[in-house]
Amino acid sequence: MKRQLLSLVALALVVILISVFYIDIAHARTIYWGTRGEDVRAVQEKLKRWGYYKGVADGVYGKETYRAVTYFQRKYGLRADGVVGDRTKEALGITVTRKSIPYNKTVEIAQRKLKQWRYYNGAVDGIYGPKTYSAVIKFQRKNGLKVDGHIGLQTRKALGITTKTVSGNYADTSKGVSKSDDVTLLAMIINGEARGEPYVGQVAVGAVVLNRVKNPSFPNSIAGVMYQPLAFEAVANGQVYKPIEANSFKAARDALNGWDPTGGAIYYWNPSGNITSKWIRRLNPTLSIGRHVFAKK
Repeated sequence: MKRQLLSLVALALVVILISVFYIDIAHARTIYWGTRGEDVRAVQEKLKRWGYYKGVADGVYGKETYRAVTYFQRKYGLRADGVVGDRTKEALGITVTRKSIPYNKTVEIAQRKLKQWRYYNGAVDGIYGPKTYSAVIKFQRKNGLKVDGHIGLQTRKALGITTKTVSGNYADTSKGVSKSDDVTLLAMIINGEARGEPYVGQVAVGAVVLNRVKNPSFPNSIAGVMYQPLAFEAVANGQVYKPIEANSFKAARDALNGWDPTGGAIYYWNPSGNITSKWIRRLNPTLSIGRHVFAKK
């Protein structure tokens, strides 16, 4: 009997620790359309208390939550994009939990070099974050290296960082998302770029994004490809934050499961649309789906 009681107490403690761990992670993440969880509920409750949100605090980020968030952001002089990041959370009075990111000598030296060559404008603190990732990507692209954001052997050589100078590995903390995040991010791009297109055309747009992730000339994550400067018009004009249609989620899952109607394309465009990147017209389309044409190079 005593042993069973001890086992139950131990199990309860494990459950509590796991719960605290996941709550901590949840409150540290960025919240956007389609996100679910207790952190979404906390945002809804804050907005409801202040009269911005009239719906139910159900922990599901949908149309009413989006409207309330953007209205709140406009009111407080924040970027009204519906994305609840650190600044919006702080304005709402929600404590932002930040993970401790380890210092690394390799990163510090890389930051100093990149800052000297005007790729990087952040602090030289030895912590690999989004600004460092962006600077490394720019440097790699400019110098014909594999564009993956990782300060690997070839990138270190190009930066003039020798193995005698540094040792040890570091964590690329700006990369890495869960499977559910992948589906949502891909659905956002499909929804913004191919809403109203035939279903196969929606899957095709998702496939192009995934083909870029695999291609060494592009960032190696969906988030990296999605937010690459000037890569997608829908990101620039905010269409990716519109309500996500069910078909966009379905198309994202089909693309992630391996369906590629384009046969490996990494570019697409609307030939009758307003194309800002004139160079894209020099590409040779391999097929046409709906209003889009697709090309491999």
